[in-house]
Amino acid sequence: MSRGTEPGFLGVAHRPFSPSGPGMQNLKLVNGVDAGRLEQRKEMREAFDEVRKEIDATGTAAGLDSFASRAFDMITSGTVRNALDLQKEDASGRERYKGVEQFLTARRLVEAGVGCVTLSIGGWDTHGQNFQTLKRQLPQVDRGVASLVQDLHDRGMDKDVVVVMWGEFGRTPKINMGAGRDHWSPVMSALVAGGGLRMGQAVGASTARGERPKDRPYTASQLLATLYHAIGIDPAMTFPNGAGRPMYVLDDRDPVSELL
Repeated sequence: MSRGTEPGFLGVAHRPFSPSGPGMQNLKLVNGVDAGRLEQRKEMREAFDEVRKEIDATGTAAGLDSFASRAFDMITSGTVRNALDLQKEDASGRERYKGVEQFLTARRLVEAGVGCVTLSIGGWDTHGQNFQTLKRQLPQVDRGVASLVQDLHDRGMDKDVVVVMWGEFGRTPKINMGAGRDHWSPVMSALVAGGGLRMGQAVGASTARGERPKDRPYTASQLLATLYHAIGIDPAMTFPNGAGRPMYVLDDRDPVSELL
């Protein structure tokens, strides 16, 4: 698992599937195992799980059961496996995403019914040689995001799918001794497209040097509240943490009103 993808209080049932490494191979039946034998293995696993759940009061077993059930569905249906196989995309589509194939994978997964796709795009922690790195990376990301948003629009999915690109924080307004930019929490930005939200606008502004918000400051939690609104999640709902205490999905739930 990569940092930032652990499910936290939601539990292991919400841990994401990562196609990196042997991911594709894990979605195929191994040699000598047909659908009938796979079903027998599933039944045997469920029998063992019933015993395990009797002695597991933490909820972990139930979460693993949910995770395993989805894994079996992914193997038997083949839908996700086909979506991850970019050779099934027409040649012109592959050419448009050449060098940024992860954006094409994201579009195909969404078309296959995957509810949430997260992309990790290169390394952006440019504490040194910031401008050299961005000169190489920014054109690639620009092409990938533009192709993804255009594809979703062309397929009539732009109202149903919301795309957001952001990081954990901004970068320092001043350049350091290594021609880089360090972490800067007071101000950052995000790009949002689709989801039935109001597009074609810039919301808020920073001071001239990018040091602090100047007007319409919003928090990351407020943008998340807006995104959840777009996809039908109530940010005021609660779920139990590891100790059984109810936790709000978000504490700061006021949305970005300009986008609604």
